Amino acid sequence: MEWTDMMHYQQQIQKIMRSLLPVQKTLLTASECELLAHLYLQPEQNTPNLLSQSSGMKKEAVSRCLKSLYEKNCIHKQRQTVDERSYQLTITEIGLAELKKGYESILQPFYDLWRSSTEDFEAFMYYADKLAAHIEKGQENTHEVL
Repeated sequence: MEWTDMMHYQQQIQKIMRSLLPVQKTLLTASECELLAHLYLQPEQNTPNLLSQSSGMKKEAVSRCLKSLYEKNCIHKQRQTVDERSYQLTITEIGLAELKKGYESILQPFYDLWRSSTEDFEAFMYYADKLAAHIEKGQENTHEVL
């Protein structure tokens, strides 16, 4: 594939991503919503390290988001008895309410695009899942080498 073709595809992906950005501002950032969703959907993945692994976010980014979520009273931290350096996280009632508001804002552009182009959107999401699986597999192989 020519570099000019690849550049065109990169620009198209950027256009799609910009159109899917949330319209309304909420208390939470998209990354904070993502981490809260992980805590809500997978409560056993409740340490910073496990959240980093399951979300694919760097540990530093997870730490910043968790600090902000804690300051906003969206999560509760409890030190682990086995390892005092680590702690378990739980989502609070405030966190759950903010997650709902945040995801309504974040997902609205997705639903709008889906309604306007159902089959194309579903095909795009199918291939996005496949590409994400390739990326995850590549990351797993990288971790095995280390």
